[in-house]
Amino acid sequence: MSSKPPVYERRLQIKHFFDDRQTGQTRRTWMEVHLQLPEKTSEGWVNDGRLRLSIGEERDIKGAFLLSVDEACRLIKSLEMTVEEHEDEKAKLWRE
Repeated sequence: MSSKPPVYERRLQIKHFFDDRQTGQTRRTWMEVHLQLPEKTSEGWVNDGRLRLSIGEERDIKGAFLLSVDEACRLIKSLEMTVEEHEDEKAKLWRE
């Protein structure tokens, strides 16, 4: 019985360019979000899909995280809360 590898579709790619202070060269870091959609098995069960976050520098992958949908939801909520806290603090500082 052969199982096919999961298929991930790229949904988002963020590139960040910066000047390396040590070398003076412009370098690139990046993050990609890939989605594996839910699938129905031959027995009729539906398996959850997953998200894969890949982080890299130049052309090399430095790390990857495989997340369930629940974990991805918690990450999204955490990012939203962090951004809101940042923006609240920034607004507070501007008012001073």
